[in-house]
Amino acid sequence: NSQWDDIKAVKVRNFNFKEATGFDTHTQIGVVAQEIETVSPGLVKTDNDVVVDDANGEGTITGTTKRVSYSVLYMKSIKALQEAMTRIETLESEVAALKG
Repeated sequence: NSQWDDIKAVKVRNFNFKEATGFDTHTQIGVVAQEIETVSPGLVKTDNDVVVDDANGEGTITGTTKRVSYSVLYMKSIKALQEAMTRIETLESEVAALKG
C-alpha cells in the first residue's frame, strides 16, 4: 500500500522530555505519539502506568503512556521514499522526452 499520504502528514518535532519522566532532557527530534496516532493509529501503543504498593503488592493504574513504534515508522518512510523515487524517475523520463 502507498505510504505517501501517511508520511506526508507526519509532523517531526524537536522536544525535551520533562525531568520527571526519567528520560534524557536534552533536545531530541521525533514525533509526538498523540499526533501520529491520528495519522496512523497502528504506530502507537498505549501502556498503563502502574504504581505498586510495597505493603500489599497491589498495583494501581495512575495513568497511561503512549509510545511510537519507530521501527514500523522507518519502514513506512522507506516505502514512501521508494514511491518518491519512482515519481521522480517518471518525471525525468517525461522531461527528457519533451526535450528530445
